[in-house]
Amino acid sequence: MPATFPAVRKALRRIAPALATALIPLAAVSQAAPAQAATLTCSSSTPISQRPTIGYGDRGTCVAYAQGLLKKAFFYSGPTTGYWNSDAQTGMAQFATAYRALRRDGSINAAGWTLLEKVNAPFDKFKCGNGSSDKVLLVFDDLPTSTSSYQALIDAAKTGGYGIGIAPNGMHIKSGLVDVNAARARGLLVVDHTYDHYLLTQLSYDKVVWEITQPYNGSNYVRPPYGGINSTVESILAKYKKNDCLWNVDPRDWAKSTSRAPLEVPDFKVTPQQAADYIVGNAWGGSTVVVHLNHLGSDASLLRYIDNGLRARGLSLCRNWGRASNASMPNMYCL
Repeated sequence: MPATFPAVRKALRRIAPALATALIPLAAVSQAAPAQAATLTCSSSTPISQRPTIGYGDRGTCVAYAQGLLKKAFFYSGPTTGYWNSDAQTGMAQFATAYRALRRDGSINAAGWTLLEKVNAPFDKFKCGNGSSDKVLLVFDDLPTSTSSYQALIDAAKTGGYGIGIAPNGMHIKSGLVDVNAARARGLLVVDHTYDHYLLTQLSYDKVVWEITQPYNGSNYVRPPYGGINSTVESILAKYKKNDCLWNVDPRDWAKSTSRAPLEVPDFKVTPQQAADYIVGNAWGGSTVVVHLNHLGSDASLLRYIDNGLRARGLSLCRNWGRASNASMPNMYCL
């Protein structure tokens, strides 16, 4: 064994220069003093321009307020103790990734504060999570014509970067026709359209509760079938912390030859293409459109057609999240 020592020394002399070069950057990092944690004070009334940047280890009322905003947006589940710990930092990084913010290191600067406040703005039931001023949100109800047409739609949304909503009935999720986890994996908004497709205003209190609490969808956004809503339904949604997800543009893509349709569709039979044309011509920035998986949703290529048409008017479809979407969603999906 001792006879091998000269060979070892020779090998060490040969690799020493390269080893020293590799260690220099590490030494520089280890010697660099970490940013000193600070105690930061602010509140909801403090203008964003006057709020400090928050980083790991910071403490104070400003940190507690930021944790509260992040928790309300369902990206942080820890306590709002006013200490920016690793969980808060991870949650903020995920939040920034979802909304495609430039800064994704888990800290909060002025842009991060602005985004947190926008996402937590009061929910508008007719916009269903569309908090933008220049984007259009399509939410597809009911059931697809097949699993393949559904897959084509959510794949087209992912490929094009479009943020659309999927609102299937629970029975179709249970049957396997719709995979809401696949939609979430593509950064899409998933909305609960109740288990069956009953008009909630005609059901008993207990039956309404049953319809919106079945486990197959799991969303905190609920779209009552037919838009049927009254004070009782609203009170139940509030009790179970569900957002009432309606719409403000309706191309009536489901309309048949015996149904009344928009005047813009003269033959009283709305094809997917006609519905797409109606959206391009009549949607506005911040609007939410009700469409259906088995009608407009049967032609996935129309997502790109609609987006191109909207862009000609200075608008666009919403963007999908930059990561998988959550089961419980913030008040604003699209910004």
